[in-house]
Amino acid sequence: MTKRPPAVELACWLLWLLLVAGALVCVMVVVKSDDLGAVWSPMQVGDSTVQPVEFVPVILVLYGVTAVLAATLIALFRTGNNWARHSLACIVVSIFVVTVATVRTDPPTLVEWSAIAAAVLSAVTLVFIWHPQSHQFVRDAGRGLLRKDSAPADS
Repeated sequence: MTKRPPAVELACWLLWLLLVAGALVCVMVVVKSDDLGAVWSPMQVGDSTVQPVEFVPVILVLYGVTAVLAATLIALFRTGNNWARHSLACIVVSIFVVTVATVRTDPPTLVEWSAIAAAVLSAVTLVFIWHPQSHQFVRDAGRGLLRKDSAPADS
């Protein structure tokens, strides 16, 4: 087993926390879909043929795909893949942008505070993904310099 620095371990825990928080947000979106529909759907004017937007299935599928991708990338980051670290950073930046955009739509209070908490969590996670210890870890892994806890087998 490879010894990972504290910054990598903390980044992985924060990434898992973001995935759990995303699942909770999905539950909240399903529960508050009527309130969110009033904010996110176009307004009905007269005898308009514009239909309300069905955003709940889109959000659930988007979360599912992102969660599976992130879980896979976390496992690869833990083994020292630098491209997985950068891909996770892109996902975290995307989460940050989405949360800021959500706050700007004037959602219900609970959704707004959840988005603010997710933005803060995303920013902290990004710090640890790009921490110098994380950089050193993936650089050493790329060069094959990571220590193993067990001794090599005799040939």
